[in-house]
Amino acid sequence: MESITGYFKQLIQIIDQNEWVVLQDLSFRQMDELEGYIRGELQIHGGYVLHVAEYTVLQPPDLITRLKYRYQLQDQENHLMVRWDNAPHYPEIATNPFHSHWKDGSIQESPEMSIPKVLSGMDALLNAEI
Repeated sequence: MESITGYFKQLIQIIDQNEWVVLQDLSFRQMDELEGYIRGELQIHGGYVLHVAEYTVLQPPDLITRLKYRYQLQDQENHLMVRWDNAPHYPEIATNPFHSHWKDGSIQESPEMSIPKVLSGMDALLNAEI
């Protein structure tokens, strides 16, 4: 990948191939050749919605750095199921700044996340809910 637009295209392809995604409504804003912002929603089977916000910098050839991200999965009544983000406001968590917020109010350790990682975990998340 040599540009942020290449990353955007790769992401759209991954989303389009994911069986959980019914509809995508994402906007892509390119700041320069290597920097961009993604914001929007993915409609997920079963009436779920994944809200997405990601500020990304590309370091060719293949290093993608998500300087800020937030991926929030909500149920059919718009209640939080889980949100992953990298805001550095929980320094006591071993994976700081990476963490997740759960519907029971807990804050948990999390690996660094991305849209593809979130989508690949949909089977485990949603099959447990259904």
